[in-house]
Amino acid sequence: MATSRLLSLIACLLSTVSAQAEIAVSAKTVGQLLFYPQFSAPAEVLSKQDSFLSAQLSAQIEKIHVEVGDQVAVGDTLVELDCAIYEAQLNTQKAALGEIDVQLNLANDQYRRAKSLNEAGNLGEEGLQLRVTELEALQARRKVQEQQARVAQISVDRCVVTAPFAGVVTERSAQLGALAAPGSALIRLVQLAGAELSARVLPTQNFVGQQMLSFEYLNQIYPAQLRVVLPVVDARQRTQEMRLAFPEELPPPGAAGRLLWQANQPHLPAELLVRRQQGEEWQLGVMLADGDTARFYPTPNAIEGQPFATDLPTEAQVITDGRLLVDDGEAISLRGGDVN
Repeated sequence: MATSRLLSLIACLLSTVSAQAEIAVSAKTVGQLLFYPQFSAPAEVLSKQDSFLSAQLSAQIEKIHVEVGDQVAVGDTLVELDCAIYEAQLNTQKAALGEIDVQLNLANDQYRRAKSLNEAGNLGEEGLQLRVTELEALQARRKVQEQQARVAQISVDRCVVTAPFAGVVTERSAQLGALAAPGSALIRLVQLAGAELSARVLPTQNFVGQQMLSFEYLNQIYPAQLRVVLPVVDARQRTQEMRLAFPEELPPPGAAGRLLWQANQPHLPAELLVRRQQGEEWQLGVMLADGDTARFYPTPNAIEGQPFATDLPTEAQVITDGRLLVDDGEAISLRGGDVN
C-alpha cells in the first residue's frame, strides 16, 4: 500500500516538473501576420544633359545673346567671338585654293596637248610623263589645300557658340570684351526634358518592371517607372543605383526627395526576428510552433530592424509572445485562445 502511494507521488512530481519545463508562448499563423510594407529611399532628379559650354579657340567675346534663366532651342546662338583673324585665315586658304585651281587648269591643258603630240609621234614618253607628274602633283596639292581651308572654316564656325540641345541657362560665366581661352566655360546649359530619377537601394530589394513607384518632393507625388537597376554594388554604401523615368509630370532637375514603393511580396513584421546560433554561426530567423515544440526557421535575406519577405506557408504558426525565451527543439505550450 505504501509502495503504491509512493509511486503515485513520484508520477505526480514528474508530471509537474514536465509541465513546468514547457514554456508558455503565443502564436499566430503566417497568414494573420503578412502585410505589404511601404519603403522609401533618398532620390534625386538628374538632367540627362548638364553641360558647361566652352570656347574652342582663343578670341575676344563680342556678343552674349542669353542671360541666366533663358530657355533656348537646339542651334540657338548663345555667344559670339571676335572672328576677324580666323575669317582672314579662311580667306587666305580659299585664295590659295583658287590659285591651285588656275594652275591645275593649265596643267590639264598641257597634259592633253602632250598626249596628242605623243600619239602623233612628236613627243617622247619622257615628255608625256613629265606632264602627268605635274598634273598629279597639283591634284595632290589641291587636296592638301582643301583640308587647310576646311580647318580654317571650322575655326570660323567655332566663333559662334550654339546650344547643342534645348534647355535653360543656369550660369553665365562669359563677360563681354573678355578673352575666351580654349576650354574656358562660357555658359552652363541644363536640359529640362527627359530628366530621370536616381536612387540608391539595398541589393536585397527586388523590383519588377510594372511595380508602382513614385517620387515625393515638396509634398507632391510624381509617378515614376523603373528603367534600370545598375548591376554594380557600391562598396562603401552597400547599395545599388537605380534609374527611373517619369511617364507623366516632370519634377525640376536637381530636386531631392524620397522614392516611395510598396513591396511586391508579402512580408512579416521586423519585431518577429530573433537571432539563434546554428552551428558556428548566428543567424536571423523566426521561431515557429511545431505542435508542442519550438522550431527555428532561418531567414538569410532578412535585415535586423526591417520587415522581411518570407516563403512560409500561410498556415505555419509563428511564435509571437515568448519568442525570445525559446530555442530550437524546446518544449512549448500555447496559451489559451492561441492558434492550435
